[in-house]
Amino acid sequence: MVEDLHVSYGPVQALRGVNLKVEEGSIVSIIGANGAGKTTLLNTLSGIVKAKSGSVTFRGKPLPEKACNIIRQGMAHVPEGRKIFSGFSIEENLLAGAYIVADKHLVEQRRDAMYARFPILAERTHQQAGTLSGGEQQMLAIARGLMSDPGLLLLDEPSLGLAPLVVKAVFELIREIRDQQGKTILLVEQNAKKALALCDYAYVLENGAIVLQGQGAELLSNPAIRKAYLGSDDV
Repeated sequence: MVEDLHVSYGPVQALRGVNLKVEEGSIVSIIGANGAGKTTLLNTLSGIVKAKSGSVTFRGKPLPEKACNIIRQGMAHVPEGRKIFSGFSIEENLLAGAYIVADKHLVEQRRDAMYARFPILAERTHQQAGTLSGGEQQMLAIARGLMSDPGLLLLDEPSLGLAPLVVKAVFELIREIRDQQGKTILLVEQNAKKALALCDYAYVLENGAIVLQGQGAELLSNPAIRKAYLGSDDV
């Protein structure tokens, strides 16, 4: 749960009193224009950016300050632009995602589970990650995030720069991760139509503040949302 969260970059206020709640087992979307503060919100939750004020609780406890401890508490972040380790192999990227796990047997089990879910990665275990296509890199980034077995997965613009067919596959994957693995997902996405169609609940972020919220289907049919983010005022 996020309460009255304020974040500033010097004199520029990026988030202004943000409040939101992510129910366990749900998919929650954050939509908004470029510069609205969406990435800042996720970066703050994952410990990359420090909040000026406000509180964040996760699994009933205050969020730790250090990013490594946030991961240990059960939150993983798949950043915008994928941010894979391009010079590492696919397997090395996956192992990096499980660096907090001391049990080598458990790490191997999770790695094998990722290969079972993403066969294209299994076929290219030792291939340098930077040589993968954009869609394959996104699959790897998500798989790496899942290696810590998070309760909450933060996804920042997972469809960015991908071809339409790959975008469809990514959104199907997000639904599967929730439905089959029981993961809770907080999704930041500029493809508002797909995000709202997928999610259980959504928030609209404008100029660092939440201006509207509701069930995904409800916002998808909202004429103001359609006009502002979907390019149409037709319901």
